[in-house]
Amino acid sequence: MKVLLVATNRENSPYPVAPLGALCAAAAARSAGHEVKFLDLGLVSAPERALRAALAADEFQAVAFGIRNLDNCWSFAPRSYFEEVRELAGLVRQHFPGPLILGGSGFSVSPQGWIRRLQPDCGVVGEGERAFSEVLNRLEAGMSLEGIDGVISAGNGRSSGSALPSKAVERLAELPPPAHDLCAYRCYLRRGGFVGVQTKRGCPFKCAYCIYPQLEGRRYRLRPPEAVVQEIAVVATEWKLRDFFFVDSVFNHPRDHALAICRELRRRRLRVRWSAFCNPTGFDAELAYSMREGGCDGVEFGLDVASDKMLAALNKPFGQPETRTALQAARDAGLPFAIYLLFGGPGETWADVEDTQSFLNGCATANAVFATVGIRVYEGTPIARTAVDEGQVKADHDLFEPAYYLSPYLAEDTEKRLDRVTRRRAEWTSPADWRKTVVRYGQKVSVLLNVRPQWKYIRGYGGYVRRVLP
Repeated sequence: MKVLLVATNRENSPYPVAPLGALCAAAAARSAGHEVKFLDLGLVSAPERALRAALAADEFQAVAFGIRNLDNCWSFAPRSYFEEVRELAGLVRQHFPGPLILGGSGFSVSPQGWIRRLQPDCGVVGEGERAFSEVLNRLEAGMSLEGIDGVISAGNGRSSGSALPSKAVERLAELPPPAHDLCAYRCYLRRGGFVGVQTKRGCPFKCAYCIYPQLEGRRYRLRPPEAVVQEIAVVATEWKLRDFFFVDSVFNHPRDHALAICRELRRRRLRVRWSAFCNPTGFDAELAYSMREGGCDGVEFGLDVASDKMLAALNKPFGQPETRTALQAARDAGLPFAIYLLFGGPGETWADVEDTQSFLNGCATANAVFATVGIRVYEGTPIARTAVDEGQVKADHDLFEPAYYLSPYLAEDTEKRLDRVTRRRAEWTSPADWRKTVVRYGQKVSVLLNVRPQWKYIRGYGGYVRRVLP
């Protein structure tokens, strides 16, 4: 069967993200014997024209959309991506008589919302490799799509099928590697992007706001370290690319698996550099040095909070001792690192924000601290229940539309007061800084100079921005 697979994500801030999920689905469909034409709209200047041209250029039996995000999760400047996808879907309906299939993480966080609004022929919830291939198999054979695990469909204005994610693939080694050959990576790299690589799926942590366990399951399914490094080696040698990012929700856990990947990278002596999302769980000196020796040139620590009170409130899997150890280990190993903070959780006060800054002041200094406030509320998360209980969100509110939880103690002059806190430390920045022209210009300069990660030389950057534009 010939299918047009469209990667719809066009968000380019702070840099464009290559469509790894869609490439995984493309690889699985090709492995199942289907012919895949891949259209990436991420960097094109006229997406509707590009889609129209693709539809006119060939005879397809199906069109599929890979939807990476529902919105930008930024409470200060919320932006939904629905309208962009709606316009693309309308264009498909005008120029293509066949079935339209939706999938991707952005679809999976609110599948019923997408189904009700766009009425596609079906949608794939969760991991798409096997379900997407089975959908194509049945369409080719003229069979019903009913009963496919993780697939929902629309008919007469109502959805049918389970909205639960598709059954997890237990052995990820059984899946083909992503179809990296279909992606114009050099265009992404020229704009500050990376080649994305996944080392595992699943997350056993229970952070109050996080949607990852719903999408990937609560149990780790690990890729063999040799397979992960072989994927990198193929991309690095065949396409001469060297900039990678481990896209796992948390790269460093389980620790032994992360260590094995770092050691295999060092053994293979690949001329690559990479960065990853991490948290402090199990992040110590041994792991930090192994990461450095394996080619890591940047760590992004998703702390969210650092006060004892808020670590408990958000149900984070680490505490202050682990955080202090992790940051010092990264600094001692010579790993540049950034910290991401998300204020506004249940019961948080400005005193708690001050406690977080005070604690971090006593730790190894980050290259950059990015502080924001307001927690995106997703269906089925503990923070959603809290938001309803406190009256911030109505029980029948459709969370397809961006909704944010904010502690009532932080609700007055939120942005100004947060900015006031960040001004005390040169490495801290806030949303007020990110809107400034000089910040966007600095990002562009970093891209032109091929600085990776972009915040690598940002120490003191917050203070510099505020001196230039007080």
